[in-house]
Amino acid sequence: MKKLRLSFVCLLIAFTPLTAIAQDHSVYFCGERIPVERSFVADKLMNIIRKQVPLVNLPALRKRAQLYFPIAEKYLRLFGIPEDLKYLPIVESGFMATVRSAAGAHGFWQIMPATARQYGMVMNEVIDEREDINKASEVGCKLLKFHYDFYKKRYGVASWTLSAAAYNNGIGNIDKAIRKQGTDYFSMQLNPETAAYVYKIIAVKELFEYPEIYMKSFGYNVFSTTAPKKIKKGGDENDEAFRQIDLQVSSQENKSLEEKPKPPRYVVAHISGSHKKFKDGDLIKIVVDQDMTTNLGYSRKGYTFSVPGWIIDDRVFMDLGYGHSLTLFDTDLKKGIALEDLKKKNVNVMLKNTGYQEEE
Repeated sequence: MKKLRLSFVCLLIAFTPLTAIAQDHSVYFCGERIPVERSFVADKLMNIIRKQVPLVNLPALRKRAQLYFPIAEKYLRLFGIPEDLKYLPIVESGFMATVRSAAGAHGFWQIMPATARQYGMVMNEVIDEREDINKASEVGCKLLKFHYDFYKKRYGVASWTLSAAAYNNGIGNIDKAIRKQGTDYFSMQLNPETAAYVYKIIAVKELFEYPEIYMKSFGYNVFSTTAPKKIKKGGDENDEAFRQIDLQVSSQENKSLEEKPKPPRYVVAHISGSHKKFKDGDLIKIVVDQDMTTNLGYSRKGYTFSVPGWIIDDRVFMDLGYGHSLTLFDTDLKKGIALEDLKKKNVNVMLKNTGYQEEE
């Protein structure tokens, strides 16, 4: 089992196509499973994740995200929109109020002037409500919901992916693409920016929510505010770095993927020993305190394995080697473990498992 898990991790490190391991490494966006078993989708997603690392690594961006995520989440819930779309303003503006595009889009959610007027936003020489995080979030969510309802009614497809693509390229342009190419965003031939747009949102989500999977692929802790920044691209954060685009455009047969994430099962475990001098990349021994079935097989109570840990905002995150299907939480079900708690001896943890086999 250890050899199999090591092979899985090495595949991720090498950034080889995910086709062979798609079953073990599911990626979801707004409840929709991303078809990473298509090699061009996996390759493109990993390529864009690489490009997003320098942006997500900005300490200032992370601070703004912590400040503005709760506001974005509030409006997303109000309009019944999946929380994953809170990452859209990061792609649009890096959560900066004063960013303005060449086309005239402005503010946190990069709202165009005509759209702002349509939704009653005030814009004059004194005030521009697109710079108000609450008003901009409300209008951004109304626009996303309008796109979603439009495509659901016209084509019978419930897709926040198409809604997000329309946010970038306009509802009419995506409508034309649907009529010619079908409703699968990942097989559409679109302009380069729109073809990369949803991938960017997914990439930012992955780096915020599953950093432990990607960290060692870059050879250092890309999220540490004290770690040396070995990647330096795109100038400072005010220079349109948030609008880098991937020029790769691909097409593939339209496939229907209706699979939904499994409800998690939690397994009791503990971290063996104490780690008073822990630093990035050090190995941590985990002991499983219950029998456990995962996508890589069966492990009995007492099974131990060692994994690297990485410090992010005073918490330690660990890549367990199972992709997204097995993640480590503390006993309060908060992902990772506090650095101070890691220094204690034999601290208890919970393993969130979605890689089990359904019983027939």
